[in-house]
Amino acid sequence: MNLKSKIFLTVSLTIVICFFLYFLGYPKEEIPSFTAEKEVTSPLIPKPIGKSNVVFSILKTGEATTLEAFVIEGGSVFKTVTVAHSAFYIQHPKGNFLFDTGLGTKVKEQFQVFPLYLKLLMDYKPFQTAYKQLESNGIAPTSIQDVFFSHLHWDHASGLKDFPLAKIHSLPDELNQPKIELGYIPSQFDGDSVNWSYLQFQNKPYASYAKSIDWFGDGTVVFVPMKGHSEGSVGLFLHTKNGQVYFLTGDIVWRKEGFTNKSHKPRGARWIVDFDTKSLGDEIARVHDLVQNNEELQIIPAHDHDVQSKLGFYPVLVGNK
Repeated sequence: MNLKSKIFLTVSLTIVICFFLYFLGYPKEEIPSFTAEKEVTSPLIPKPIGKSNVVFSILKTGEATTLEAFVIEGGSVFKTVTVAHSAFYIQHPKGNFLFDTGLGTKVKEQFQVFPLYLKLLMDYKPFQTAYKQLESNGIAPTSIQDVFFSHLHWDHASGLKDFPLAKIHSLPDELNQPKIELGYIPSQFDGDSVNWSYLQFQNKPYASYAKSIDWFGDGTVVFVPMKGHSEGSVGLFLHTKNGQVYFLTGDIVWRKEGFTNKSHKPRGARWIVDFDTKSLGDEIARVHDLVQNNEELQIIPAHDHDVQSKLGFYPVLVGNK
């Protein structure tokens, strides 16, 4: 090999390595400290009214194995992690409901609409659907009257039409640009058969959120708008029977360390799945601040298998005494 070829090969290899490191998130995206909105008076999570009887279960509908570096900025390229595709079944005395559905009955055919690069990046191993898990444990899926969504990306909304009798609760902004290249599969939620019931947040501060919805009016189940990952992402606070507080945060981060260490997803992943990096950084900083100020708070990102497996999967009841 002559000198010119060696120089060309060295320069090309250097460019590829630099791009790969940049793709993974080096240098890291700076996340500023959280600044509360003027309507917010306290970072403390309010107590519920009276005694809570809320419990919930995590229904793992699928999983994937990948490098830690592909799910959190600054993650290791030598460590593999499991990504969970989960739905959450919440039980309240006034009514049970789902938060996300995970991978549904028709996920295989739905997934075929993705271009090859997304199929490779989002490959998955399916488990039993939320519909089947509930049914096999004696819960009629037709009894699910409400299904709420953290957002409508493919791995959260795949089972939406498995519950045709339920009201579907989402922010209408999720339907602004549901493009396939952004991680949406329109067939999962299109057509006249979907019984939409769009969420409308009230100007009632909840901890560091200026708006919220106290669904049952007792402070045990509270929805909040979350910024950055999609146009209409939603988080859910649950005050459970055993006195714990859980925060279901959707895909703001993919691993809890994103909040505790203030880290984004890898830069390449953000290019594909995140709506607005600056707003997302603000949201990560907000949740980081909540964790610092509320010792009882337990964060559950939608895909963090390590967090979810420690709590236990369905039919295990989380939050029971």
